[in-house]
Amino acid sequence: MSNLKWLKVLILFVIVFALQMTVADWLSFFDIGPDFVIIFIVAVAIRMGPAAGCFWGFVAGFTQDVYAPVEWLGAHSISMTVLGFAVGQLEERFLSLNLPAKVGVLGLGFFVCDMIYFLVTGLGKDVVTNLFLTKTLPECLYTMLIGGIFFYLDIGKKKKKHA
Repeated sequence: MSNLKWLKVLILFVIVFALQMTVADWLSFFDIGPDFVIIFIVAVAIRMGPAAGCFWGFVAGFTQDVYAPVEWLGAHSISMTVLGFAVGQLEERFLSLNLPAKVGVLGLGFFVCDMIYFLVTGLGKDVVTNLFLTKTLPECLYTMLIGGIFFYLDIGKKKKKHA
């Protein structure tokens, strides 16, 4: 992949992270908002494959870890790296995902990312169950809706050759 394409993805990442820090708060209802960073990781992994998905998942997770409590440092990095790799592998295995499949993968990826995060942070079963019902599930559905709109608008549609 050329340096110009990596620069475009870097600029897109900065825009997505800024959206997550600003616009996501405006779009939230009852403290439930979309996760633009996960949409970005899924789109990059679908478009560029597992290596790029892994790399950008780590970068996004590390960036979010900077803002997380110190005792959970690395939890976002691990969960989003796994997400980027897994989605990239799915795209390679199924060759081309249509819109409903991309939205389904986004939802599954969101769920898996949150579960890995909860596992890494060592939260108790009762806390995880409560968070799953009150945060993860509604945010997953909201993110799938927003991600579906982005995917419909051709985000992540074209698959690039893996080098």
